Amino acid sequence: MPQYSVITPAHRAKDTIAASVNSLLRQDLQDWELLVISDDGTDYAEVLEASEIADPRIRHLDTGAIGSGSSNARNTGLEAASADWIAILDADDLMLPGKLTALQIALEAHPLVSTGLSVMDASGHQLRTVGIGPDQMLKPADYKFTCFSMDSMIAYDRRQGDPRYDVDLPCLTDLDLILKLFAGRDHCLHLGGAWHAYVKQPVSISNGPGTSKRMVETKLKMLERLKSGQYPMLDPEGPAGFIRFLECSLEAERSYEQELKANPSLLFEDHIEPFLKASVTS
Repeated sequence: MPQYSVITPAHRAKDTIAASVNSLLRQDLQDWELLVISDDGTDYAEVLEASEIADPRIRHLDTGAIGSGSSNARNTGLEAASADWIAILDADDLMLPGKLTALQIALEAHPLVSTGLSVMDASGHQLRTVGIGPDQMLKPADYKFTCFSMDSMIAYDRRQGDPRYDVDLPCLTDLDLILKLFAGRDHCLHLGGAWHAYVKQPVSISNGPGTSKRMVETKLKMLERLKSGQYPMLDPEGPAGFIRFLECSLEAERSYEQELKANPSLLFEDHIEPFLKASVTS
């Protein structure tokens, strides 16, 4: 049985998936299986072979649908995964050198691990970093105030709880999984190095036309769930921290589109950061 099962949903990923898979192949720790889950009818084995990538550790699955969503694709991968340790690698992101080894040391003692991010554009230019600093233990209430960008850089031990992604949410499904993971974990070990590259594509679920509207609707739904107790956590203070984060995030959303008109290159991470800092110091 491999040490890691790496889950990669693939939808319209022909131009990006080879770089993502190569970032895994170049890891110094090689005890893994990669589950590539096609959600667009594409044979990604052929796509990878065209880039001279063929490896017996890569397993190719299919949702049997076209555009059923990353949650459904990830869930398909989770159902087929054979390892106890799960790592997520979106088909347009990169594992930076040494990530799996760093995770290995952490996962031996902690059932949930997050890492710092290098946020990049599609050309590979670094736009900023998130969560960079010393390694630290994060309580659930503090998690999003450090990891305030996406959450697909995580790894976890599924023996401490093995939830699934919500197929009904239009976005922020990685945050939904984090909320569920904290049902069986009272902390997250955060590795403050930039071990994962989050590549912002010009158009995606989290970027492009209509993004803000989808984000607001989803955050309001999550806020309602948290307040009604639908995300129970091992640490009873956890839900209140996520509520505080989502309230800050919604406040930032209200002014983000207007700010974008004046500064089209403004990242939401740059926009929300002052709101989060004000919340922590108030």
